[in-house]
Amino acid sequence: MEKEIKIENSSGSLSGTIRVPDNSKKPAIVLIIAGSGPTDRDGNNHLSGKTNNLKQLAEQLAEHNVASLRFDKRGVGKSQAAVVSENQLRLQTFVTDALAWAKHLRDSAKFSQIFILGHSEGGLIAIETCQQFKADGLILLATPGRNLANILQDQLTQQLAGQPEWLQKSLKILDSLKNGELVPQVPVELQALFRPSVQPYLQSILKLDPAVELTKLTLPILLIQGNEDLQISVADAQLLKRAVPTAKLAIIPHMNHVLKNIPKSDNKANLASYQQPDKPLAPELIKQIIEFLNTENYSNQ
Repeated sequence: MEKEIKIENSSGSLSGTIRVPDNSKKPAIVLIIAGSGPTDRDGNNHLSGKTNNLKQLAEQLAEHNVASLRFDKRGVGKSQAAVVSENQLRLQTFVTDALAWAKHLRDSAKFSQIFILGHSEGGLIAIETCQQFKADGLILLATPGRNLANILQDQLTQQLAGQPEWLQKSLKILDSLKNGELVPQVPVELQALFRPSVQPYLQSILKLDPAVELTKLTLPILLIQGNEDLQISVADAQLLKRAVPTAKLAIIPHMNHVLKNIPKSDNKANLASYQQPDKPLAPELIKQIIEFLNTENYSNQ
């Protein structure tokens, strides 16, 4: 059974979809937190692509008698009413929203256990949420293990390899933001990433070291990373594992950033999958998640 639910916050209402398996009296539930940008509850983003990956994940969880709640981020989809101006957004804004959903689930008393799952940047939100909410477990999919500055530097160096002038300008802006300085004048060519209105949000993430933040948690943790991910590397997952040796790490062969199976080193197919909502998730993904839930004493009801 799937139904729309809403919660209220100070700037408006947030909308989500709760999916509860049929014939389950009090199942475990997974709160699913989407990645960066205007990504909706289904994992779709009009800037980067339509993958339906989070919707597919919810469907697969239900097949294993696990409930889920996925939601539109504020300002996205049916949560547009809760929009605030971009220059007011911080990572903590989204942590506050995730906390509200988690507390809603706890207060409902309808679920045996509550797990928090974050994909990509949503993993950072999930880590911060679990520092303030007693969840039964944390699942991180394709989550950065390094500070955003290091990841952006690597990505820019790769993407702008043939444009040294723009690479130098980009890295200079990044250094300023990392040092706490806003950059009011940004070339048109770099506005997409560094426009002044998004800089405060970037700075709020640049303060974060995911591996350090993860060490503050004492709950069971599952780390999942695909080895065909063009955005987050296996090395990131290994950094998180080293920070918390008790965490379970699963490296999934052929899985990319949007959780789909891709032929080895086939960048064309990899990028194409960002626009293939009907392409199924990597089969190993749900297997690892269900195994983790079962290990944490989840019993089907």
